[in-house]
Amino acid sequence: MSTIPVDLDSAIAKYATSGFDDSTPLLDAGLESLSLLRLAVETATDTDAEIDATSMAGLCTVGELKAWLRELSPAGETTS
Repeated sequence: MSTIPVDLDSAIAKYATSGFDDSTPLLDAGLESLSLLRLAVETATDTDAEIDATSMAGLCTVGELKAWLRELSPAGETTS
């Protein structure tokens, strides 16, 4: 289990192909399903965490993505 806080904006920026803020649609930021899956694996601090593909498929904006990624980590282990 990771103890290093994850800066979600920096993590997302590694996969985004254009600028973004919380209201940016995922596709406008260049984030597709493989990118989202990689982010989820990178962000999850519990190695046994299950990644719910149905929930991931319902994400529309960067803000929704951040909220979903925070759910994969115990409180206080992510920033931004």
